[in-house]
Amino acid sequence: MKTIAILAAVFLFLGGCTSSPPVDETRLVARSFENLNTASQPLLDELAIAERNQGKTAALTRAEMRTANDSTTAIPDSGRCPNILVAGGETKDIPKVQNGFCTKDSYYYSDISDPPATRAFRQALAAVGDYNQLLMILAEGRNVAEARDQIMTLTNNLGVALLAAGATGLGPTLQGLASAFDPLLDLAAKGSNAKELQRLVVQESPRVLKLVSELRNAASEFFTTLTEASLARFNLAIDKPDTARVEAERIEAYRIAVSNYVVLLDQYESLLRDLVKGYDLPHGSITLASLTERSAQLSAQADAWRRSLARLRAGLR
Repeated sequence: MKTIAILAAVFLFLGGCTSSPPVDETRLVARSFENLNTASQPLLDELAIAERNQGKTAALTRAEMRTANDSTTAIPDSGRCPNILVAGGETKDIPKVQNGFCTKDSYYYSDISDPPATRAFRQALAAVGDYNQLLMILAEGRNVAEARDQIMTLTNNLGVALLAAGATGLGPTLQGLASAFDPLLDLAAKGSNAKELQRLVVQESPRVLKLVSELRNAASEFFTTLTEASLARFNLAIDKPDTARVEAERIEAYRIAVSNYVVLLDQYESLLRDLVKGYDLPHGSITLASLTERSAQLSAQADAWRRSLARLRAGLR
């Protein structure tokens, strides 16, 4: 009987181990994402500069076309601030100036905030980081109030990203994720059991993974925005080989930077996917050693990318 009792206790202990959340793995994956997110910020800073320049150019072009009043030419986004025209510019010595203020263009001219697409990408990344922190709070068995606060932070970041999403293509994914966390917020507000909250948070992981995938898919948009000006100068430098060479090098430097962004997001997505499996499967199925190695690799690569971006930015100025 004593032996049976001991064996029963051992099996009970082992059963508890397999159902416990993967605390160490969750911390590792959260730390990896923090490194990725930190390393991404300089690229997003570059994106903000490029997007802001595009927005200003588009605003001036619309105003110029309205002023010319050429009915044979279609004005892009013609319904945007239709009363704004251009004054000046009659000669090269007289600058052009828009004769009014377009509120819709504020985020392109503001020097204290990101333009819309950059803001959406930055806040969407922040929301993924919030999800990691939420998993960690639940894995470590902290109180439900902390989980509720983290869900509120997550939904707020999603809301900001959704407002800024515009033409980024992130809108539907962000909306779906924001809606998915509304019931969780209600559940946490009612002081529900942390285990139940954890189950629902993990259940929503496919939506978070989809957002990571959408951020990865946005790489081509990143590249196009970052290189538009350089490509235009390259195309005009037919008889200026030195200028063409400089712009070609700039374009290829951005290609490497954006490629690094894609690779790191791929690696993080794989880590998060395996971590979520660890909540549903026996604890030993996702080994700590494997996640430790891959997380360390991602962190090291993110640090190397951050330093290469710093060199890139120094060379571009």
